Amino acid sequence: MKKVVIALCALCAFGSVGGIVLAGMNIYTRSTTPIEQGQQQSPSVLPAPNQVQ
Repeated sequence: MKKVVIALCALCAFGSVGGIVLAGMNIYTRSTTPIEQGQQQSPSVLPAPNQVQ
């Protein structure tokens, strides 16, 4: 039973690390991909610097 708990914890830990890696790759890809001229930029989740109160 103890081995099952350890295996479950290991799977959850590696799953979390995998999610962090995928999120980091997504941010890196979005920051390095050039925006095409004919395509409109999607609105950002974060407010613009001049809108911060």
